[in-house]
Amino acid sequence: MMAIRIYISALTLLFLFLVAMNRGLRILEAIVITCALVYLILDARDELQTLKLEHQCLQDLEQRISALLR
Repeated sequence: MMAIRIYISALTLLFLFLVAMNRGLRILEAIVITCALVYLILDARDELQTLKLEHQCLQDLEQRISALLR
C-alpha cells in the first residue's frame, strides 16, 4: 500500500513539474497539487504510526509468551 502512495506522489510531482515547464503554474493547479501532496503525506504518516503501534503490541505479546514459556 505504501508503494502505491509513493508512486502516486511521484506522479503528482512529475505532473507539477511538467505543468510548470509547459505553461506556467496557475494558482488553482498549485492549490490542487499541494493539497494532494499534503493528504498523501498525512495519510502515509498515519499508516506508519498505526504500523508502529501494531509492532509494539506484537513485541509486548512476544515478551509475555516468552515469560509464560519459561
